[in-house]
Amino acid sequence: MCPVRTIALEEHFWTPALAAAPGTGPLAMWGERVDGLLRDLGETRLADMDANGIDFQVISHVSPAAQGLSADAAVARAREANDLLALAVRAQPDRLGGFATLPTVSPRAAADELSRCRGELGMLGALVGSTLGSNEAFLDDPRFDVLLARFESLDVPLYLHPAPPSAALRAVLFSGLPPAVAGRLATGAWGWHAEAGLHVLRLIATGVFDRYPGLRLIVGHCGEMIPFMLDRIDAMLPMGSLAVASEYVRRNVWVTTSGMFTLPPVMCTVQVMGVERVMFSVDYPFGRNSEGRALLDALPSMLGEADVAKIAGENAARVLGLG
Repeated sequence: MCPVRTIALEEHFWTPALAAAPGTGPLAMWGERVDGLLRDLGETRLADMDANGIDFQVISHVSPAAQGLSADAAVARAREANDLLALAVRAQPDRLGGFATLPTVSPRAAADELSRCRGELGMLGALVGSTLGSNEAFLDDPRFDVLLARFESLDVPLYLHPAPPSAALRAVLFSGLPPAVAGRLATGAWGWHAEAGLHVLRLIATGVFDRYPGLRLIVGHCGEMIPFMLDRIDAMLPMGSLAVASEYVRRNVWVTTSGMFTLPPVMCTVQVMGVERVMFSVDYPFGRNSEGRALLDALPSMLGEADVAKIAGENAARVLGLG
């Protein structure tokens, strides 16, 4: 094992109020094992971290969390989820940190909950599921300006995570397939990664990072396909008076290795983004800590020890202000 501090920052839980009934919902395909692990914020989680050399987890609620609820319900459920996570973090501050979940149906309420979570609960930022499926708009919509401005003013990162597609997108893109195939293609096998990558490109193309130059965006899964396509995006995407897309990606975006456990996509991401922009993550419990650890231990065959240490934890410590 590589003897460096490991910080994983796309690691998940869910609350009883926001969890789907057993065997239902978009995560039903993962079964009882994952459901049980999502509900645990204590002994089992920490034992699995210990067994695989994961020193610190930044935990966030599974998407879409409270984002698809009515305004009053979303605010209440988000506060409950954040308070529950904060209790777990206070019990193990050397091992656990938290990203807030936000009621994005009301952007001002989401901004205020972000402030509360940062100021009162000590959270490190927030994870937002792609808002198209839950709120029928991307984050570049003007309604979200108050939220993006709050991320910038608090100087905390926004982790943009995929989320299940809307019913309309499911009907157009994934109908006529066996249910199990449709469910996976709509989410982790392809669909929600493509949407999350598009979401990032929309933020760039609409000038969000010019309006909020201090906004720090984190995306998972080795950049949601963007690093592989970035040179072609620069060549093909008209940006008007804006800089080419890659300049914003390398200034405002960091990526994690969450859910990606082989060297080719990770090395592509490092070569395109630069090693300082890449951070280790597992996507626990959907990914296994043992798989993430194996990837980390394979990296020295491709990178020097100093670069492996950056990916394992140093970059995350800097971005999150962990010291």
